[in-house]
Amino acid sequence: MILVSRLTQCPFAVKGGGHTAFPGASSIQDGITVTLEAMNEIALSSNKETAFIGPGNRWGAVYSKLGEQNLAVIGGRASDVGLGLVLGGGIAHQSSIYGYACDNVASYEVVTASGIILKVTPTAFPDLYWALRGGGNNFGVVTRFELETIPQGPMWGGTRVHMSPDYPALIDAFASMAESATEDPKSAQILSFAMTAGNAAGQIQLEYLEPVDEANPPAILKKYLDIPSIRANTLNRTLANDTVMLTDQMPGGHRYAFWAATYKLDRDFMGWLQSRHQKDVGPLANQGSLTFQAFTIPAMEQMSKKGGNALGLSPDDGPLMHTLLYMVWDDASKDNQLNQAALDFMEAAKVEAKNRDVYTKYIYLNYAGPYQNVIPSYGDEKLAKLKSIAKKYDPTAVFQRLQPGGFKLEGAPYGETI
Repeated sequence: MILVSRLTQCPFAVKGGGHTAFPGASSIQDGITVTLEAMNEIALSSNKETAFIGPGNRWGAVYSKLGEQNLAVIGGRASDVGLGLVLGGGIAHQSSIYGYACDNVASYEVVTASGIILKVTPTAFPDLYWALRGGGNNFGVVTRFELETIPQGPMWGGTRVHMSPDYPALIDAFASMAESATEDPKSAQILSFAMTAGNAAGQIQLEYLEPVDEANPPAILKKYLDIPSIRANTLNRTLANDTVMLTDQMPGGHRYAFWAATYKLDRDFMGWLQSRHQKDVGPLANQGSLTFQAFTIPAMEQMSKKGGNALGLSPDDGPLMHTLLYMVWDDASKDNQLNQAALDFMEAAKVEAKNRDVYTKYIYLNYAGPYQNVIPSYGDEKLAKLKSIAKKYDPTAVFQRLQPGGFKLEGAPYGETI
């Protein structure tokens, strides 16, 4: 297909899970769309230390299959997300122990711009291996992932819902868990604030990598569990079952907008962001949320293994907090209004973050939206290295010119303003 595209100069797209939330990310009109769903291998190596995963899989199926032997790989946290997540980094429940998904790849099978199939490892084509750890779809088509396995039996997880008087306590619990990850890296958290039926509501999704007795929980969970919730569904369950929860929170059939940003962890600024979101975005006719996740110091320490990744994050800067402005609506006539409101919110947050000295340039690719210029946010040094590697393996810029979907080495998919 790549050679045909080069010969005819016909543009193309490659679709794995197709989870990216804007048109054209993994499909194309007036071109060739290649869907990988039939490439759904899930097989363990003979020693069970790695698993061969086809790019047409989704994480729910991967975890279900590997869970039969109490194993897992470092991957996505929603059951219907695809393997393309690995190329953008890949936050996982286990990241504070093992790092991101891209930090736990034994090898990639890659079809290059010349049509050659390469097995890419830390020692075979190490520059390309480095670039694929965060550089997105700019270097080739990955047709097989070999991922390192980890032991994973039953774990604890679920959600807890709170009303607005609990917000300061939730923010403090979030920051405390992020700060304590070095002492206990087995926990994970996703804190979201939204408007539900006209009322402000906060939801925390918690995970702990072992079963938990909630009457006597690990110390790192206590701040959260000491805040009385109005609804909770936390229990001991499998990893595969846990991933269904996040999928259920993002039903299909809607219009979506994602906007991503990263800041230094700061309780006061979290409170400012939540208040500003509730004031400016909450009254709009959407059902989205403002979501916080932590980039912990131990997770970022893992990013240096196997030659490092391309993301440009350093544990010296941590812990960091990632914000995802997630908006969902049904009426296409509101596209411009809601995207403009999102842009205004993100710009105001950027100004405030700089005033507080908590701003960072980094944009997490897997949560970015089509108006965001992602790859340059990794830093000038990383960008220059990625460009050099792309030129080496794709000298005619096939993946820049003929595969326009996703996040290219420079420029936002839809332009940086609306």
